[in-house]
Amino acid sequence: MAFAAATMQRPVALTCSISSQKQAFRAVPVVARPAARVARPLAVQAVAAAAAAVEATPEAVAHLRYIRGSPNKVRRVLDQIRGRSYEEAIMILEYMPYKACEPVLKTLLSAAANAKQNLGLKKAKLVVSECYANEGPVLKRAQPRAQGRAYPIKKPTVSICVKVKETEA
Repeated sequence: MAFAAATMQRPVALTCSISSQKQAFRAVPVVARPAARVARPLAVQAVAAAAAAVEATPEAVAHLRYIRGSPNKVRRVLDQIRGRSYEEAIMILEYMPYKACEPVLKTLLSAAANAKQNLGLKKAKLVVSECYANEGPVLKRAQPRAQGRAYPIKKPTVSICVKVKETEA
């Protein structure tokens, strides 16, 4: 009988009302964690310093957005100039037979002008460090069809980004 009476008793927190439970939770103090610095090994510090040095290299950026065309077709062109020198990239873009070369060339020239104007870099030493194409908003149109129907037409757009930096040598 004593065992049954012990199991019948409820804890105090469960029997109180919801509002008093909220107050009980609010009353619990929040323990702040100490902001202790952990000593890093020397190898980790060297890697962090090297990463900071790489980030310190000035890069000029140019964006060209909302260009009509497929991102995949622009990526095909960007893959050819990634990592090349500025003059070599211009030659490649002028002689490639793709429609996407024109906006990519325009973006590359803008990035080089930004490097010269804003950072004071020499165009002869520039290298295409990074270039990518992202999908832009899709223009949606309708193609009229027979019996009052309409088929959707999707006209993709692309955003081009080209980053150039000066070579170390």
